[in-house]
Amino acid sequence: MSLPERGCGCLVIIGVLSIISVISKCNDKHSSAPTVSQPRTGYVSPAHAESPTVSEPYGQLQSGGFTDTDAALKMLNNLRDPAYVKVVDASGRTRATVYLRAGESYELGVDPGSYTLRYVSGPSSEWRGTSHYFGAKSSFRSGSTSFIGSNQRLTVTFYQTVSRSGSSGSGVRKIAEDEF
Repeated sequence: MSLPERGCGCLVIIGVLSIISVISKCNDKHSSAPTVSQPRTGYVSPAHAESPTVSEPYGQLQSGGFTDTDAALKMLNNLRDPAYVKVVDASGRTRATVYLRAGESYELGVDPGSYTLRYVSGPSSEWRGTSHYFGAKSSFRSGSTSFIGSNQRLTVTFYQTVSRSGSSGSGVRKIAEDEF
């Protein structure tokens, strides 16, 4: 390649780079993204955003369960929203988790003993999975401890009543997320 041809090639490359630089500056100037001033450290804390919604789970038993059981716990969800339920034994250990859509029921075989049901409910369109539940619209509740004897079935119904003092359920108390 002759010297004039190499010089022309360099000019073409410089011209292309110049055009890219002008386009980039134009895009930065007219970007729809908001500009963020950088602190001197260069660190920008991420914006707090809720985790994305996910589709409701299929199948009601989500985790855990019992083997060789001779007692049963039947759960009926008469709330207007779905409920993610934890079955907690007397030692405080979560033995099973169940997802119940509004109007659904599930019967879980259990060992005889005392159990507490804790649940979180919220709009099905806000389901964010088993770590973030229903996002900011999550409502956490806990029922009273119940004993189930051998060859017995306990039926628990989640329902909402409205009174002058607000919404509540019989034997159910509101709990904080960290108690769930």
